Amino acid sequence: MASRAPPVPDNLVALLGRCRCKPSLFPLGDDEEEAAVEEASFQVMLMAYCETKLAAFVFSSSTGQWRAAASKGWSDLALCSSESGMMSPVHPLFLRHHYAYGCFYWDCTLFRWKKLLMLDTTRMEFSLVVPPPGEWRKEGFAIVEAGEGRLGIFGFHGESASSDLIYTFAWNKGENPSQWKMEKTISLDSGYRYFIIAATGRYLLLTRTPDISQENPRFEYFSINVKTLQLQMVYSGHSRHKLSGTHIYTNFPPSLWSSNANMQ
Repeated sequence: MASRAPPVPDNLVALLGRCRCKPSLFPLGDDEEEAAVEEASFQVMLMAYCETKLAAFVFSSSTGQWRAAASKGWSDLALCSSESGMMSPVHPLFLRHHYAYGCFYWDCTLFRWKKLLMLDTTRMEFSLVVPPPGEWRKEGFAIVEAGEGRLGIFGFHGESASSDLIYTFAWNKGENPSQWKMEKTISLDSGYRYFIIAATGRYLLLTRTPDISQENPRFEYFSINVKTLQLQMVYSGHSRHKLSGTHIYTNFPPSLWSSNANMQ
């Protein structure tokens, strides 16, 4: 059984032409964790961002092979010409990805694009999702599992540098919600800049730095439980690293834990 993903085969690469790619590890669901302990399997999804279309490839450690999973043209996503022209040159590394209920989501709030790109990994189909209305700021946007099959969204809302974190969830179940309700506004301490780093199905990772510029600022990291909405500090320390170099890792397949342990 493979412990790492090999390069995508040439015959699959030939189907794409010139593309920009971004890999993502399939998170383990609660019902999959026990099976993964026994089988030590994992999957990787590679999103290929091409000039005229999107494509997805999936690698399975069980088979040790890549397969073409999904493909869709920009025009088939019902994008207007201005949206298509804006999205096709964007490198996928600038798209933040999220995962909930078997679907990958990519947001482009950094470029003020008010739609979410979604890949349903059950049907292996691309589509678009419209998030709650309003101005979601570039400091962070995260999709989580709100329970009962409904999506939840955390984000900083509005144009001002407010220290309030907004939590909104979908009224209707399913991967393409049409009605949203604001659940709670979480007030955060003033005097800091806050950023959403990442989220799993159950936790949100948030970081903050002093609002005043410092040479060696202190970074403080907090987790938020999606069910209880409780804020808890998980790390505090000085660092010169950029925020983009911080990630959250949970529910690793055992085979990847073994690989990491061997590298240390």
